[in-house]
Amino acid sequence: MRLTAVALGLFALCGTSFAAQDSTQAFQQALKQVPQAVLSAPEAMQFFFLDVQAWRGLEKAGPSADAMRRLSIGQAISPLQSIGYGLDKWADAAHISFNELSYFAGFGQPPGNVAYWGLKDRESAAKLADRLKQADFKPVNGDVAGLMANGEANKPDMTKASGQDPWRGTMGMPTFVLPLDAALVQASTPTGMKVLAQPTPSVADSEIVSAAVAGLKEAVPSDGGQIVQAAIISPVLGLQAADPAKLLPATPDDMESAKQKLRALAETSGRGIPPYFAGVIADVQTRNAPAVVFSLAYADCAAAKQAVDGVGAAWKQTMAGAVQADVQGRTVQAGKLCAAVISMTAPKAENAGNPILAQIMNRYMQRDFTVLQIGSSQ
Repeated sequence: MRLTAVALGLFALCGTSFAAQDSTQAFQQALKQVPQAVLSAPEAMQFFFLDVQAWRGLEKAGPSADAMRRLSIGQAISPLQSIGYGLDKWADAAHISFNELSYFAGFGQPPGNVAYWGLKDRESAAKLADRLKQADFKPVNGDVAGLMANGEANKPDMTKASGQDPWRGTMGMPTFVLPLDAALVQASTPTGMKVLAQPTPSVADSEIVSAAVAGLKEAVPSDGGQIVQAAIISPVLGLQAADPAKLLPATPDDMESAKQKLRALAETSGRGIPPYFAGVIADVQTRNAPAVVFSLAYADCAAAKQAVDGVGAAWKQTMAGAVQADVQGRTVQAGKLCAAVISMTAPKAENAGNPILAQIMNRYMQRDFTVLQIGSSQ
């Protein structure tokens, strides 16, 4: 993998090579469990990930209010919406200690969203499945081996409703669960479980996503940083005024079709960075401070360099006054593609939170995050 440093005036780049390390292992394990078709969803953020061990490692006790507020990416994953009542109560209802989990991941919008409970190995996943069977989960007849549920699809049971229960929730809705390698897949209905049971090709197999992950790997050395949360983003994030259904190609890795569609839309959207195929937004904890990394997949490093320059300029114009951050940028060659990688690091860790991520997600929720806006010029 070839690393090209991009000197920017405002960017203080480090010259250390991290090619030998890999901080993306848990993230990639999650991506391998998810069908690539997820990348065709017309959503700005298509996939969400939380490294449980990295998040719990932010503080010795807790989780504190700052650590909970940091879950602005992970909160989209349904089982995490129950932890506000306390991890002990969550564990009683989940039939597993929170700290035994490796990761959580998910995609989709309620009520059709899907969650993944990642464990350290197949044996651990099988043990959790057995505990659920000993509770109130029963086998589901059909063509998906191992599928089980704690009720009938779309039939809530208010006598079992509980905000503390990640398998039921406040409306008492049933859950369908499928053991898959070292994970459990959780969904509200059995619809689509046959596809989820055979996630090939997976999101990890996408050449575009692989390029973005390669850039993320370069930016986060495993001996000095951890990925706490991450989201796969689509060009919808940078073209919010456009019709999402018209942005993405029918086949996730159809780059030629994607280029044609995005180029046409970029020319009509005004100022912004070159259109990217997809990318990753990652919440990172270094040894001394929280950070956020953007890694955007491009067809070549010339376009990626323009993006690095453009994101740096947009950050300075729109975000520098809201939160203090050391901004660095680089391009990373990844096979035939190239990643534009931009890191924003806080001066120090004030607590278990991430003020940079908080600002980004607040702006995103208000539809006012323009740093990654796609356009024809700067």
